[in-house]
Amino acid sequence: MFGSFFNTAEVDKYADWIVSEVKRYLPPGFDLSTRNMAERAEHLNERIAKRTFEFTQKCRLNIYKKAHLAARVREGMSANGYPESYVKSFSFDLLTRIQVASNQRTG
Repeated sequence: MFGSFFNTAEVDKYADWIVSEVKRYLPPGFDLSTRNMAERAEHLNERIAKRTFEFTQKCRLNIYKKAHLAARVREGMSANGYPESYVKSFSFDLLTRIQVASNQRTG
């Protein structure tokens, strides 16, 4: 009955992808004032936006999965040494993106 409600395998893969992309494009201690980092941040933003839309089109996210996703991203980023204020801001932005993309769901 609740088997798929708590199944977070796809959510975990997506969260791990996000953390790895953030780490790759914006390593801990990055400085956005440099031109290269600003471009990398914009590219990361575009990649996450595209992947978030695709992910929400194929996976229905209930409240448990959304909370699990945000928590896993927060934990992953914190473990990699990102500042807590950045981690919180990033996870809130991610949840907003997911909600907007879910509302645009076509299927």
